[in-house]
Amino acid sequence: MMKTLLSLFATACVLLSQAKHATYVSSKEMDAAYPKHSVVVDQGGYRVMAIGREKSGEAEVHGKSTDIVYFVEGSATLTTGGAVLNGKTIAPDEIRGKAIAGGEQHRLQAGDVITIPNGTPHQFTVQTSCRYFLVKVRTNDEGKPAKVTPFSKGGALGAGDGYKASASHREKDGIAEVHARDSDIMLFVRGTGTAVTGGKAEDAKATSPEETRGTNVSGGVRQTLKPGDVIVVPNTVPHQFVDVKGPLDYFVVKVRSAE
Repeated sequence: MMKTLLSLFATACVLLSQAKHATYVSSKEMDAAYPKHSVVVDQGGYRVMAIGREKSGEAEVHGKSTDIVYFVEGSATLTTGGAVLNGKTIAPDEIRGKAIAGGEQHRLQAGDVITIPNGTPHQFTVQTSCRYFLVKVRTNDEGKPAKVTPFSKGGALGAGDGYKASASHREKDGIAEVHARDSDIMLFVRGTGTAVTGGKAEDAKATSPEETRGTNVSGGVRQTLKPGDVIVVPNTVPHQFVDVKGPLDYFVVKVRSAE
């Protein structure tokens, strides 16, 4: 009975993947997007953004969105917690103010990963012009502390309601993967390789109720990857890393779909 259910699950993932596709954003496109505070991918439940700052920002509170940040370059001080001074609601669930009273200060440098739960006041004070990769996820994490962890630590870097952030490291090609509910949002940091997305996972077997693995992806789209590139692979879409010339290091945020 269990084998039959897992087989049906694997077949369902193949059918669902036909309606979705991965999104690739080149490092050149990201470079152009950072100064504009651009949304590069918007999937409703999460948004992927490129943020560039030449000066300090306002105090902010996002009522329903957690910010997951990879600090790309520059330096800044992030204040989290405390209270927003002269705060005003500028949109539903969005507050802005001039400054933060109290709170905790975090000195940021390239390679830091930051998670700022929804409901947490925060403000960037810029020392030098900076850029950061931002994933906004709708969550219910209010009351949890902000966290700063260097990417170089490796492994798990943060987790909350419906998401996990981690540092991934590859020395060789991978197998085909299909995640039933988790979308993968990846920023490549070091090394090169090729992502194969879409198509079909060959010899696919369900390894758990929500995960399928296969020998390889056939009939997919091939995209060469390099540092600074971003790729977003929605849940149910087969994907595989090949031609890895490493090590291949990348920052990945897994966002859980409601489907």
